[in-house]
Amino acid sequence: MVYIYTVSDKALMGKQINILSSYIAESFFKNNIKTSKQSIISDAYNFDELLKQDNTSNSIKIFLVDRANIKLNQCICDFTNSKIIDNPYTKNAVFDYYRKIGQPVEKESENEWKISSVARAIINPIGITQGYLLNHKTEIICVLPNSYEDARLMFDDVVLDYILSLQKKKYKSYTFKTFGLTENGINSVINEQIKNKDKVSINLFSKPLEVDIVIKAFEDNQEIDNIAQKILLKLDKYIYSVEDIPIEKVVYNLLKLNDIKVSFVEDVTCGELCSRLNKQSSDAKNYIERSFVLPDNQSKILSLGIRENELQENFGISPNLVYEMAVKGIEKSNASIVVATLGVVNQNPNLPTGLSYIAVGDKKEIHVYKNLFKGNFNEIVESITIASYFYLIKKLKKNDFHFEKSTI
Repeated sequence: MVYIYTVSDKALMGKQINILSSYIAESFFKNNIKTSKQSIISDAYNFDELLKQDNTSNSIKIFLVDRANIKLNQCICDFTNSKIIDNPYTKNAVFDYYRKIGQPVEKESENEWKISSVARAIINPIGITQGYLLNHKTEIICVLPNSYEDARLMFDDVVLDYILSLQKKKYKSYTFKTFGLTENGINSVINEQIKNKDKVSINLFSKPLEVDIVIKAFEDNQEIDNIAQKILLKLDKYIYSVEDIPIEKVVYNLLKLNDIKVSFVEDVTCGELCSRLNKQSSDAKNYIERSFVLPDNQSKILSLGIRENELQENFGISPNLVYEMAVKGIEKSNASIVVATLGVVNQNPNLPTGLSYIAVGDKKEIHVYKNLFKGNFNEIVESITIASYFYLIKKLKKNDFHFEKSTI
């Protein structure tokens, strides 16, 4: 049984999206390891009591921390009858990090290498916060950074492999990644498959705008392929990937497969679409053609030649404007496909926060999608980014997607 604790005042106050915990829980489930609890707790929590709770046989406790928490480390040492030491591996990793950025080691960073004497260090190859794991009686205790990119590498490369090495049975699984559906909506469509009696487990894992469907059974189960195929057919238009990869990786794969170049014309996303795609591979830049970041009216006028009257319509946030941005973008870039974004992310007395328009198309036709996303600034930008990628995927697959009452 797995217990995941996010130790972060930022996450506790809603200032940080907590997707890492869900990713870890989903990874365990695919390998038939159940997660019993996912909690967000304060940096100053009473870790002594927490470590004494949930001590079931073969339990796994994972702590996700913003930076090294010396109080947590000391409590783990007390719980495991060990002592804090300067671990040479994590210390060397911290020094390497500061050498790469050309700065002296900060005093606060000394805590990163002070861990239990019985712990196995887990090196963070891309960041400063280090990790470790240890066995205590029938438990495994693990500490990782509360950073999705950093922790995912460490979890996939070390933690999951270590824990799976203790498992005996082998499983087969499918992951279908969906956009625009709720768990309840999916349940109602695939209810028959979920209630199957063929020992095929189907679990749903939600993230903002997305739900992952994970189908799992023993390796020798003959029915899992049939059930997976039925689900795929029922939810085809909502499934953007049949692999467990991020949505921007799906976009990159499709662009490369079809040798297509895309141009991004970004207002509200401020370069996020272009940046994420470019990080997927060293050759990703070959599939991005002259993109634009246009956060204000003046930049739209100078870069695209947008007319002043178009910028005034509906307080500067309108379907006509984003459509014009897409048209101008594809004309000036000579790309095959264009994606343009426009939206409201701050308080506006005239328009609802979260209102957005996303234009996707080519020289023949451009669709404008209207959305109203909820959340704080970062969450709304994230939602617009994910939605833009999804609409682009549907265009690339020649399977245009239209939400009811939201396509203009």
